[in-house]
Amino acid sequence: MSEKSSVETFVVPVGWKRFVLPRRSSAPASPSVKATDVTAAEALLTTFEGEARAAVDNRLTPEDITAAGRAWLSGEPDAPPLGAAAVTQAVVRELQWYRLDEALALLGFWRSRRGLPFAAAAVAELAALYPTAFTTGGAITRSILDRDATGYTTVLAQRMAYRLRRAVVAARPEEYERVVEALAAVRGPSLAQRAVISVMAPDESGWAAEICAEAMARPNLGTIKQMLLTVVDREALATPLAEQVDHFAALRQSEVIHTFVGTLGPEAAPALAGWCDSPRQGDAQDRQKLLGMLAVIGGDQALQALLDRRDQPYVPAALADAAARHPARALRLMAATPDDGRLLANHLAGNRGLAAEVRPLLATEAAARLDEAEAVLTAAETAKAAPGDVPAILRDPAWQSPVERHPIVVDGLTGTGESRVVWAEGERESWADGSWAARNGGSRDWAGIAGQLDKGGNPTWDAIFFFLQGPDELTRPRLGAWRPDYSYDLGDWGPELLGRYEEAAVPALAEAARRTPLVGAPVLAPAATPQVALLMAGWHVRSRPVRRTAAAWFARHTTFAARALVPVAVGKRGNARTDAEAALRVLPREEVLAAAGQHGPEAVAAVEEILAVDPLTVLPKTMPVLPDWANPATLPPVRLTGDRGELPLDAVRNLITMLALSRLDSAYPGVGMVVTECEPADLAGFGWALFETWRAAGHPAKQNWALDALGLLGDDETVRRLAPVIRAWPGEGGHARAVTGLDVLAAIGTDVALMYLNGIARKVKFRGLKERAEEKIAELAAELGLTGDELADRLVPDLGLDADGGMVLDYGRRSFTVGFDEQLKPFVTDATGRRLKALPKPGAQDDAAPATEAYERFAALKKDVRAIAADQVRRLEEAMTAQRRWTGEDFRQFFAGHPLLRHLVRRLVWVRFDAAGAPAGGVRLAEDRSLADVTDETVTLGDDEPIGIAHPVHLGADLAAWAGVFADYEITQPFSQLARGAEPLTSARAAALTGVTVPSTRLLGLERRGWRRGAPQDAGVQGWFQRDVPGGRHLVLEISPGIAVGAVDVLGDQTVTAVFVAPASGYHWRRGDSDDRLSELDPITAAEALRDLTEVLS
Repeated sequence: MSEKSSVETFVVPVGWKRFVLPRRSSAPASPSVKATDVTAAEALLTTFEGEARAAVDNRLTPEDITAAGRAWLSGEPDAPPLGAAAVTQAVVRELQWYRLDEALALLGFWRSRRGLPFAAAAVAELAALYPTAFTTGGAITRSILDRDATGYTTVLAQRMAYRLRRAVVAARPEEYERVVEALAAVRGPSLAQRAVISVMAPDESGWAAEICAEAMARPNLGTIKQMLLTVVDREALATPLAEQVDHFAALRQSEVIHTFVGTLGPEAAPALAGWCDSPRQGDAQDRQKLLGMLAVIGGDQALQALLDRRDQPYVPAALADAAARHPARALRLMAATPDDGRLLANHLAGNRGLAAEVRPLLATEAAARLDEAEAVLTAAETAKAAPGDVPAILRDPAWQSPVERHPIVVDGLTGTGESRVVWAEGERESWADGSWAARNGGSRDWAGIAGQLDKGGNPTWDAIFFFLQGPDELTRPRLGAWRPDYSYDLGDWGPELLGRYEEAAVPALAEAARRTPLVGAPVLAPAATPQVALLMAGWHVRSRPVRRTAAAWFARHTTFAARALVPVAVGKRGNARTDAEAALRVLPREEVLAAAGQHGPEAVAAVEEILAVDPLTVLPKTMPVLPDWANPATLPPVRLTGDRGELPLDAVRNLITMLALSRLDSAYPGVGMVVTECEPADLAGFGWALFETWRAAGHPAKQNWALDALGLLGDDETVRRLAPVIRAWPGEGGHARAVTGLDVLAAIGTDVALMYLNGIARKVKFRGLKERAEEKIAELAAELGLTGDELADRLVPDLGLDADGGMVLDYGRRSFTVGFDEQLKPFVTDATGRRLKALPKPGAQDDAAPATEAYERFAALKKDVRAIAADQVRRLEEAMTAQRRWTGEDFRQFFAGHPLLRHLVRRLVWVRFDAAGAPAGGVRLAEDRSLADVTDETVTLGDDEPIGIAHPVHLGADLAAWAGVFADYEITQPFSQLARGAEPLTSARAAALTGVTVPSTRLLGLERRGWRRGAPQDAGVQGWFQRDVPGGRHLVLEISPGIAVGAVDVLGDQTVTAVFVAPASGYHWRRGDSDDRLSELDPITAAEALRDLTEVLS
């Protein structure tokens, strides 16, 4: 490589230039004074002249400042810069922070009146001044030596210095000398002043070195040190200074960061790398900015810094950018950096011609890596599929040969469907119950509100309650013209409005829903009107969060939707027609054609043309542009089925484009065609690599399709990798991504995927995510006609276990058998039945292929069991306390006969029930999978006979005998069952708990037992815990002083003030019910309540 190509000259990017503060060597023409600045400054000084005189004349203001200020206010031609600075200080005090930039106009005023040297000196003097009080007329004094530049005055001086620097460094030599002389004349002990002076005159190296050394020798002074980043011009000074600067703040000042990096170029690399490793990190955007600058500046240090951090978030994208900007340097450094070789090979793939140029510069080991990468690429090229074997959809996709459509237009048609509101059974009664309006309430001056509406006013909040609760004779005549400008809580008040007025409320609700479709679309679910049909069509095409609601609306109002949308779909071209066409394609063909038939043969022909469009050619107006991070050369290969080779890069690029066109619920049709042509495991691995690259690029929202792609291409291994990421995302500010991740798990849809989804629904530390997962499970259950608990019974996978609940791991010459303990932890035994500490790794004497496969299978089994074991134990315990019942048939299918759950089932006592629901005797699952009673006699369970998990209350006098049976058989239980207490919570026991005081944090233990904190009341205080109990009621633990939301222990310890049963709806705090109604609890609920409270309060 030539010296010219190895030493690249850094050029400041065009996008940086407006931020980079110049030096004498790089200064453009001096900026001229704007007349508007002079006028604005004169107005400002006139406005605050009185305040300025009061401050200057304050008896605490030093005499020299008073004299200078008076001279400036009097307009004396030789008034010193100190006078201008003093008056400015007083003015700034009146402006406050939000108007600070208005004072920048003073720079033009000073330059126009007294010249550039005077303006520079005035800025320097300003930096040294400080108010003794922030009140009007407060005294002005000089800043103490150590004060940081954080006050109004010095911050303004800093901003003035940045602006004036452009004029100073561009000044003619003789004028520049006068500026330096003026600055030298006022340069004093103030650190802030000397920093501001060096900002304006950075080429005065002596001054710069002195202030940098003094500032770095002192602690803190963050703002001053940030200013000095715009002064330093060599790495030896820049790096130690940067180590003392809070880059989190520096990054938010465009002049500072761009001047620092733009001046130093590649020499800024150590400082940028150090900031990347700082424990104090800003948001993702900050980190991406730092990494992006490393990519731009080039140089060995910058690229090596990226290479050394290549596994960290956002670095891969920056490294790819750097490699594209500096390909030869990147190739040389990648070859010298030991890794798995993929990075080098991927870069070499697009730069094969550089290998010969770079090889002479490499050490022996690096050259060997380069040779190996070339060999890998050569082998990969020979493995590519022949053009004729590549699926046509990937070889010649529709977007490469677009066909221009000339659709038939039949204008002037109107819909034939009757507008109405279609209610499900009991839906209107539920929606129109008025409970939300009753709880929240607004003004009751119905006539006054009506008058405001008549005058064109829209008394937002009051108007909502007017229409919800006002008299019909006032509300109905005005509802048609009302368009709410308030959509907050629409999901609460909207249903009540629709329930009361039905179709008359739809225009108002449609307008509110248009602004907030996520909460508004469900409110329109019963409404079948043309306006709603068009909204739903648009949301179905363009709004992913609302697409499912729109699809449900089409399913609910299929005939009406077809009749309402056909006229739009065949009408004039535009977004409305495009939306309507897309909606017609998802409706039943016969319904659409029937609706078109009502308008004659021309309309039918137009609709048939719409329906006949090849779905592969239905493309957006603007095709997605693939981001740099989605580089086909950097992704794992995808093999075609039948040993036809790997997809070539062009085909891979087309596959990525298909994924970019897709969403989980509306995949581009070509994706399904590709899935049938490629190896499933390769596609899953490819999808995961694409997803990980997207994560490394900072999860750019425009490319969220990379997450959706997992649902289209993923498998069980994808699920195992994705589930922990979903659980962690909300804590990283990624709640929306996590919710989409739940949809991905549901879309993959395998037993393992649904198992992990159900696990998140049952336990995750982020409530919002847990609730969305619960909703997802509820949706799946509703589709199958099941309850959530019934679906959970069916979501436990067998994990590949055999009929006996075990698994044989075949290593060839030896084998191992998998078993499970009472917590479902898997273990292995050898051929002699001896339990091993761990499964041995395959050895030289084993058959390599089956042994490796068996070892990996056991690793996957452990991972899956670890994900569900605790949840299954908890689920069975909750089933016992909730008194769930199963039929004998379901018990055998989902429990006794389940290969995995059987290991828990046999460690519990179950109980049969008679026709009246009374306990009819306990049973256990014996080793031969029969049922045995407490005397070990075989029991037959009928298919329809109810059975449940026994609570000690059920077993009564047999409890001790059952404990003896389990002791004799050495059966360890997965949770406390036979040793569980059966004493109920009575009024006496509740009275004994009243007055108990415990730390707030201890009470939170109730939340793990199914209790919830009450709704926040005044000042956000939660004054009770509640637990659902049978009969639609709450068991309430009332506490004082209550727990503050977001600050659990700020109110101190909590004292129990009452324990009682109350209706599930309503307010439970400070009732102190004397009638606790605890006797109404059934024995098991009462026993579990006492157990919870005793464990937490004792």
